[in-house]
Amino acid sequence: MSNQIDPIVSEARVLNQKFEEMIEPYRQSLWNYCKYISGSPWDGDDLFQETLLKAFATMSQLWHPLKPKSYIFRIATNSWIDTLRKKKIDIDTYQDDLHNENTCESMDPHVIIEALELLAYHLVPRQIAVILLMDVFQFTAKEVAGMVRITEGAVYSALHRARENIGARKKSVNKKGKDSNNTDQNNTLLNALLNIMKDGDSSKIVELLSDSVHNDANPGFQEYSKDDMINGSFAYKGPIQNVSVENLWGKTVFVVKVDTEQGEVLHDIREFQIDNGRIVAHRGYYFCKELLFEAGRVLNIPVQLIKVPGINWGQDLLS
Repeated sequence: MSNQIDPIVSEARVLNQKFEEMIEPYRQSLWNYCKYISGSPWDGDDLFQETLLKAFATMSQLWHPLKPKSYIFRIATNSWIDTLRKKKIDIDTYQDDLHNENTCESMDPHVIIEALELLAYHLVPRQIAVILLMDVFQFTAKEVAGMVRITEGAVYSALHRARENIGARKKSVNKKGKDSNNTDQNNTLLNALLNIMKDGDSSKIVELLSDSVHNDANPGFQEYSKDDMINGSFAYKGPIQNVSVENLWGKTVFVVKVDTEQGEVLHDIREFQIDNGRIVAHRGYYFCKELLFEAGRVLNIPVQLIKVPGINWGQDLLS
């Protein structure tokens, strides 16, 4: 079996790099939007990565001038609404409203963000999307109508109700964290994994992998078997890692730090799915810049900026 990479894969990587450069000015705004409408950084990052994949894959179907910001926000919103429908969550509907920009007074974006963190479970889905898109990310009602799949008049109706709800409820709602008292039946294996990762012996991790394990390092790479991992990511010898288990946004994850000349920095966040004593899936966030910076703020750890060859997030911050 040939190990040669098909030319179409190389061509796709070149095109994806051009796509990444095109959407770079809007990445952080898109990630924040995905986090707010989904209700958590984890779900937000999943929506963010799904949006970028769909946006890149769908570009070949476009035959009109592309507005990158509107394009990626539309895909994120549509994907989120589709997910809610699949979960059979009711999507709110609105009649056309006479409220417009002259009679529907805008709100301070900072007030909205603060309120949404308090009211994420009190506002209905389209209200959250509409007020974020219009008052925070400055889209027009016409643009938002296409994103949330309602008429322009209905957009104003949803916007008016969202502003009223925030104004009425913001003062009376106390900020509450999510219940994180989830029990994990695989504590023994998780503790074993923690000790193995601290020792840096990847061969012991290999022993715990199922043959068809999925290693998801999106947007960096994907591996779909134990052999893929042995010949791929496990062949790379990285720096010595300091590993701890943390509860981050309601999930039990492995927080990986490394020592650099600048001190200890956040290197990666890793999550394992276990079934019958075997690792069947692994999600690594090594390449997820926006999520790692959000985690770094929460954990009070600076994020590693210079990573594998070709990745220098310090330059990204300066540009």
